[in-house]
Amino acid sequence: MIRPSTALLFPSLALAAGWIAGGCAPAAKPAASAAKTAANDHAGHADHAHPETLAEGIAELETAVKDVAEKLALGAKEAADDAVHAVGHLLGDLEELLKKQELTADIKEAGTTALAELGECFDKLDVAMHAAEGEGESPATVHASVSERVSAAVTVLKERFAGDKATGESK
Repeated sequence: MIRPSTALLFPSLALAAGWIAGGCAPAAKPAASAAKTAANDHAGHADHAHPETLAEGIAELETAVKDVAEKLALGAKEAADDAVHAVGHLLGDLEELLKKQELTADIKEAGTTALAELGECFDKLDVAMHAAEGEGESPATVHASVSERVSAAVTVLKERFAGDKATGESK
């Protein structure tokens, strides 16, 4: 009978014990670095351009809102879903731009409230877009129910922030 040497036996036992104690689950992913910047966060979104000013972003938002309505009117659900997601990315960009601006508290609050209103409306629309067939309201019905709120919020943003296109400063 051949006996394994002690030098090979202990490392094998340690390896087996570690495997049993740790299970066979994959290693956990490391936590995201706290030093992650907004620029790094946007690096993963190379599929769309980011506005450089509030005025530019609001102009893009106005176009994107119309795009959603047109695609829903045509019954192009997949294209409308893509347009809704584009609005979501744009709202995130506008929130970041708003934070960077030196504005009075009431103007910043008006912008934050308008963006929150738009976020709520487009979230509701997104839920309708992804609902199972026959469940919930249709995307067109939801869009019709939020269109006045969307229009009012876009108007607030245009009135408050569609200033100098070069700087994005408010009027």
